[in-house]
Amino acid sequence: MNGPAISSQPLATKKEAYRHDVAGHAGLLRMKGPVLGFGGYIGRALTDAIFPRKCRACGAYWPHEPQSSSSHVDYDPDLRAGDHELYNIFHRVALPFLCSDCRTSFEPVRSPLCERCGVMFKSPVGEDHLCSECLRQPGAFRRARAAGIYSGALMELVHQLKYRACFVLLDPLGQLLQEAFRLHWLPGEIDMVLPIPLHARRWRQRGFNQAQMLVDAWARAERRSTRDGCRFPKARDIFVRSRPTAPQTGLGKPERRRNIRGAFKVVDRAAVKGRSILLVDDVYTTGATAVEAARELKENGAEAVDVLTIARTMPTLDRMGRKAKRIGE
Repeated sequence: MNGPAISSQPLATKKEAYRHDVAGHAGLLRMKGPVLGFGGYIGRALTDAIFPRKCRACGAYWPHEPQSSSSHVDYDPDLRAGDHELYNIFHRVALPFLCSDCRTSFEPVRSPLCERCGVMFKSPVGEDHLCSECLRQPGAFRRARAAGIYSGALMELVHQLKYRACFVLLDPLGQLLQEAFRLHWLPGEIDMVLPIPLHARRWRQRGFNQAQMLVDAWARAERRSTRDGCRFPKARDIFVRSRPTAPQTGLGKPERRRNIRGAFKVVDRAAVKGRSILLVDDVYTTGATAVEAARELKENGAEAVDVLTIARTMPTLDRMGRKAKRIGE
């Protein structure tokens, strides 16, 4: 029986043949490069013609950009390193939903701002300190922060999630929450993350609580990156809204406070006692909801209560000559 054939080529000859094959393969790749690039261009052109992207903010159609061409971001030179990260995260997660013009409308909340309520100050120069309102009325929560200013494309995305049930935006906004949390809180500083609860009647009308869904999306992002979901309790009845309230939209600050007074209830006091709790909502407007929710948690034993939102209104911007960006500006 014949055994396997053994090559009689010298080792040097084999090496030379291998080098020749590698060089030939590299030359083939160099030749294919322009062809593949041209094919990719044709593919993108066909995709743009058949399935054009429509911006969820301004409604404009725009071409599918290669990832490399959309990764460059022109930063505001006044942004700090952490704000650069928020800006970069927003551009990355918003890429499938927003055109390049609308992505640039995102403005991260940045210093100098109030150490407590997070409002940006009139002057862009200086350190963080307490604003006059927080000096007069300290309130129940320790610190409130937001990822971005409630304007431009970020405002449009929040509206689409809240009023149009556009759930495809949950994971991108959850990643934005995660990055804002990492920027403003130290590891181990928060024991528990809770959403601002929605009353059962409103839940039935809307069909979902956007704050709860944002917390769930953030928890998913957290588990993917760190496998740590201990801050996100599975129980949904620890903290509830005990009575229905009129919508806060359109109400002034005094009316908001009266409307929300006594609207929350801690059901499981043992779960919050001695804990540092982070409340999550979609938008911080006057702070009335956050103050009332934090007051209820503190009265039932919470050690500290902080607040994190996707967006925050900035009434000071009109006085700063730096008005919040609107779509199309």
